[in-house]
Amino acid sequence: MNIRDYLFIRKAKSSNKIKILDVLGFESDITLVQTPDIIKEMDNLRVSSELEIVDEEIEAVEIAQQLINTDYSSEQNIQEQVTDESPNTETFVPLNITTQIRKIWTDLEKRRQWVVPALLIVSGVFIVSSVSIFFINIRNENIASETLTNSITENTNISVENLPELLAVATNPFYSRYDVSNASANLQIIESSLIQYQTDIIDREIPNRSNVEASLNQLFNIVEKLDQLFTYRIMHSEILIYEDILNIDEDTVIDDLANELSLIGAKSNLNADTLPDIEEFTEHQQLVMSALATAQDLHGRLVASLRNNEAEVADTLIIAIELNKNSEISFFNDALFDFQKKYESIMENIEKLP
Repeated sequence: MNIRDYLFIRKAKSSNKIKILDVLGFESDITLVQTPDIIKEMDNLRVSSELEIVDEEIEAVEIAQQLINTDYSSEQNIQEQVTDESPNTETFVPLNITTQIRKIWTDLEKRRQWVVPALLIVSGVFIVSSVSIFFINIRNENIASETLTNSITENTNISVENLPELLAVATNPFYSRYDVSNASANLQIIESSLIQYQTDIIDREIPNRSNVEASLNQLFNIVEKLDQLFTYRIMHSEILIYEDILNIDEDTVIDDLANELSLIGAKSNLNADTLPDIEEFTEHQQLVMSALATAQDLHGRLVASLRNNEAEVADTLIIAIELNKNSEISFFNDALFDFQKKYESIMENIEKLP
């Protein structure tokens, strides 16, 4: 039962309260009995009841007014509380973030129409440029490497073409220290070119590599032989060199002649010991040692014959000394000739280096 039902029941008459309670679903144990006394009593009470009704109506109006005031006050408190808790919308102006975001997005979309293609173009140009530069560098390196290779090959072949000339100098019976020195220096240049070429072909593809390597080995062997022969010629040029010592006359001092012959023998022995071992000159080297021993003996006998005033014996010994030297020289020239023919044949069969 709410407040309004309660007020309605209070306003109703006593005789109708039971019916009202029944309508509202409340049980009532009251049984109405109408008798004359009761009716009279009820009439007497009617006036007081009407007064009570008026009082009740006044009271109901006051209660209703209080309820209305209470409801209005509660509603006003709730509204004030909500107002306190919520922000002041009259003074707060919200930022239009959505509009700004939309504007930024629109700007981005507009820029995307030219930024993305521009980025793609720049990226494409960068990639193409990088690849082009890479391949250009590779091509330049290949060109530089090929140019260097061609230069090395050309210089080496030109140097190799000078070998026959150096061979001729090394095997020339007429010995010239100046020519031999120059030829030895040129030989070092040829050897350097061959070493450079040998290093260059290690990482290079060449046809018939085995044949090229065989040709290189032969060329290195020729260079080594010529270098040894130049040294041999220099050492040999100081063996049994008499010059005008054997031109003996009445003014010749025998002691001075003996000293000079002794120096020639000692110098010849020293140079003979330093002769390089060359396969093609092994026999000549043995002949040199024999010629030195013979010359040592002839020198002593010549000095003795001069001291004994044996002029004919001295002349014979001088001829023997010269013959000993000439025999050694003749054998040496033959060895030079054989050496020249051998290595000329080898060089003719060497192909041009690729």
